[in-house]
Amino acid sequence: MFMHYNSRFIKKVQDLDSTLVSPIITPRFAPACDMELMQGLANLSRSYDLPIQSHISENKSEINWIKELYPQSLHYSDVYDRCGLFTNKTVMAHGIYLCDEELDLIVDRGVGIAHCPNSNTSLRSGLCDVRRLLDHGIKVGLGTDVSGGFSPSMLNAIRMSTQVSNTISMQKNKYEHLDYREAFRLATLGGSKVMGLDKEIGNFEKGKQFDALRINPYVIDSPYDLFKRDEIEDSIQKFFYLGDDRNITNVYVAGREVHARNHI
Repeated sequence: MFMHYNSRFIKKVQDLDSTLVSPIITPRFAPACDMELMQGLANLSRSYDLPIQSHISENKSEINWIKELYPQSLHYSDVYDRCGLFTNKTVMAHGIYLCDEELDLIVDRGVGIAHCPNSNTSLRSGLCDVRRLLDHGIKVGLGTDVSGGFSPSMLNAIRMSTQVSNTISMQKNKYEHLDYREAFRLATLGGSKVMGLDKEIGNFEKGKQFDALRINPYVIDSPYDLFKRDEIEDSIQKFFYLGDDRNITNVYVAGREVHARNHI
């Protein structure tokens, strides 16, 4: 019966014919769903060509729970794969403790990972080695998982991702940590690739939609200062580490201005 209601909802949203809003199939995570439910949701995804989102390998106790619930599966990723939820339209949050076999499977299925550093550190779940995921060829974007973290801000996710990477670099020799440039890419083009939207959004390549923020470092209430010796890269880096919504004067979605801040 619940599949019938889900189908009705999906059709109503799709009938809006919106380029900005789409349903997404969201099993809570494998410990909260049985195989029949997850297989049904996978069928819905195929029937309506919808993306899928869930959580994977967030903490060690969760992984042990999976082993108890699904002893026939090779690992956490195998649970999702067996029921058809691992597709090139699937986004999995966290992925902290994935083994090498899981990484290979994720690449093979085209699954993306949403790195949620604020949530992971707030809940003391662990430190996700994003460099390892990227080196394996996995699509990675940034997420907030705000129910587990304390901020819905993508600026916070950028900052936290570099801090998590810095922490890992102190534990591993010759580790190539993420810098703010890479974190910015994860928050923009990385996220669009994870969502399968990199042909439409993610950067300013010709032909893509104009999704953008206009940043003004000189607003009267700016939380940081620029000096004459500062170059453009200094200005960008200061915004990433010190800026906030006071510096965002305009927001554009698909080429249309949806927010403008008035300044006194």
